[in-house]
Parts: sequence; C-alpha cells; structure tokens
Amino acid sequence: MALRYSDKPWGGYGPKQDDWRNRFPARSQPMDTAPTMGGRPVLLYEPDGKARWGLYHMGAWRGGQNFTDPFTGQRQWRLDGSLVANPVRWSSS
Repeated sequence: MALRYSDKPWGGYGPKQDDWRNRFPARSQPMDTAPTMGGRPVLLYEPDGKARWGLYHMGAWRGGQNFTDPFTGQRQWRLDGSLVANPVRWSSS
C-alpha cells in the first residue's frame, strides 16, 4: 500500500473546509457579546451555520417566529416554545 497525497479532505467527500468562520456571516459576533436583556430578537447561528431567530428568556435561548393575527392581519414576533440548544454566534439581522 502506497501513500498518496491530495488536496482533497480524507475520503474525498465534499469540499475542503479549513476555516470554521466560513460558515457564518462576517457581521456575526461571539455569543459572549449577545444581548441577554431586552425584548428584541436576534439571529442565532448554530455550529453547522444554520440561523434561527431567538431571544434570551428564563436562562436559555428560545426560538420564535412571526405570527399573523387572523383578525387584524398584523404580524408580530412570538416565542414558539422551542430551545436553541447550542448557539455559537449571533447577529442583529
């Protein structure tokens, strides 16, 4: 068995990812700077780079979404009861 050198990751599957910062937007910030007081939701980024809207409430990051009032048609953001388990970055929009 001979050693082979390649520019592909081990196994040859998928693109090579050297830098974890490529998964997050440039405007995102570390979680230790995230606002834990206030009522404005922020975008929370999970380790795989997916973003969800969330708010710090009762000691945990909780997810939410926009709801439309069926009577007035107004949209408002509400907590939906889900938890954002492991956010690693955040941004305001």
